[in-house]
Amino acid sequence: MKILLVEDNREISDNITRILKLKNPEFKITQVFDGEEAIKKFLTEWFDIILLDLMLPKIDWITLCKRIRQTSNIAIIMMTAKWEDDDKILGLESWADDYIVKPFKVEELYLRICSITKRCNIKTIAKLWDLEINFSDKIVKKSWEEVKLKLKEFQVLEFILKKETISRTDLLEVLWWGDIFSDDNKIDVYIYSLRKKLGKNLIKTIKWFGYSINKDYEN
Repeated sequence: MKILLVEDNREISDNITRILKLKNPEFKITQVFDGEEAIKKFLTEWFDIILLDLMLPKIDWITLCKRIRQTSNIAIIMMTAKWEDDDKILGLESWADDYIVKPFKVEELYLRICSITKRCNIKTIAKLWDLEINFSDKIVKKSWEEVKLKLKEFQVLEFILKKETISRTDLLEVLWWGDIFSDDNKIDVYIYSLRKKLGKNLIKTIKWFGYSINKDYEN
């Protein structure tokens, strides 16, 4: 399991990492220490779960949570020293999946990780004709055979599937971190690749706007 740990206190981050790896040596934990670094890692690597501190420098946790939820339903556990009910409700309404209050035992965090990933795996599989898309494991199968997708290819597919209709500007905004003035030919490259791998009629082009999923999809 790949975990993105977003915690600005390096001592706490190191302690969480050390104990979680003792509990499960197969955990692969990436440590980042601010919101800006977190979103960049999220957009360039695959993760199964995010452990997110409430108080972050550079990009606040609310903005970070919303950015992540624009493209993914990855499991998020909030970690915070704040205990007020309003803070808890705000965190969960910002699309976090669970909430743990500092100071906490890392053993409890480990159990929450195990529990929440099991729950999320149940509800993160979508099916469309001969395709099966597992959003949690970032796996796509076509007629029961796994199709290898690059990270950006999967993110483009996931975003279009969730939004159903999406503009090219929004794809650039979300998937390339607001670089709306970048050469948008990069979108054409990923759309072409997805059509080649998954079916030429899966994604429809909406002239002068963007893309949508073809509900009558056939190869």
